[in-house]
Amino acid sequence: MARLFKKGSFQPFVACIFFTSFAWILPVFSDDVDSSNLITQENKLEFITSVGRAAIDSPEETSLARRRALEDALYLASLRGGAKVNGYSSVGTGTELTDNFVVRPTTKILDYAILKEVIKETHYEVTVKVAVGNSDRKSCRNNNLVNIVAYKPLLNLSPTTPAWLAPVLPKLYMAMLKSIEARSNVEITKAYDVALESKILKATDDQYDYTSLTTGRVRTNVGSFAYVPEIKMSIENKSGPVNTEKTLVLEITSSLYKGLTYNKTFSKSHRISLKLGNNSPWRTVNVLSRPNNTLIVEALLKSVNKHTKTLFSEFECQPLQADMKLDNKRNNLVVMLGKKHGLTLTSLAYTKGTNTPWVLFKIESLTNNTSVLKPLDPRRDISNLDGKMVEFLEVL
Repeated sequence: MARLFKKGSFQPFVACIFFTSFAWILPVFSDDVDSSNLITQENKLEFITSVGRAAIDSPEETSLARRRALEDALYLASLRGGAKVNGYSSVGTGTELTDNFVVRPTTKILDYAILKEVIKETHYEVTVKVAVGNSDRKSCRNNNLVNIVAYKPLLNLSPTTPAWLAPVLPKLYMAMLKSIEARSNVEITKAYDVALESKILKATDDQYDYTSLTTGRVRTNVGSFAYVPEIKMSIENKSGPVNTEKTLVLEITSSLYKGLTYNKTFSKSHRISLKLGNNSPWRTVNVLSRPNNTLIVEALLKSVNKHTKTLFSEFECQPLQADMKLDNKRNNLVVMLGKKHGLTLTSLAYTKGTNTPWVLFKIESLTNNTSVLKPLDPRRDISNLDGKMVEFLEVL
């Protein structure tokens, strides 16, 4: 150290802090920002009201002052959502120490609406309502109601399977329906004696169809899902040096189709194997290795219950989506989702934006099957939003 620095110099102390880095979270305070809650959790969406100001240097620069005031308001709102401050110190000539700080918002501005614009003496003032959060929404949303129509299942029993298992197949399906009914957020319509014929349903106009007018057709509406499980039983034999092991294979595939279009939207499969016994030269071994039929049925029932639990635990995390339709007479946007799908007047929806990551909507009115949406920014031209798909967020 003596070779590097002169005696009595402050440079050894300065060298100890040379290029020291700091990183911490600081609260951002402003009299112009009003928020009931700060964003403390990842992917959380909050609305913040913020006021931005900019000086008007000359009457010709009013438009420039307006843009600067808007930028100031949006920046303050994003900082209110959370800020990360990075700092470092550097040494200039002699013993001059300089501190440098970089303030970065930790949240994104997803959408905003200008509430008020006013010129106060030499300043332009803009008040905005801003939605801040993270556009990468990976959290599971399971607060919506799932409406399904359970159609006739596809049951298949291989010729090599013991005959006593034939009546077990429909029992397994009924057990699956019972397990689904037990879920608090699932509304099920039973049509298990009607096969799903999606091509006929899409091609048929009920107003001119004889079957529709007389007996009716079971349809799945927009926002609901058609449920068709496929259950197969077969036998697998594994040969060994002395005996052959017989195994029962149960294959379950549950498929869910979107209402109206009947396009497959979700599917889940499970394969379960149960040992039925051995075929060996020793009759006693064969008899003792054969499980009781009751135990086999109980094991199969547990398997299908586990299947439906896994199926809907994953399916409930699927987003609730619908296409918006423009009602020209009333000049509003309508989606075919409503109270029966778990929506309330506090629900929010969004679609991909042009100038912002999202275009946010709130529900203006609500019925059992429909919702009228209104953009967060009322100045938006809603005719450009006709036909766009919206996705509903969790209730705030």
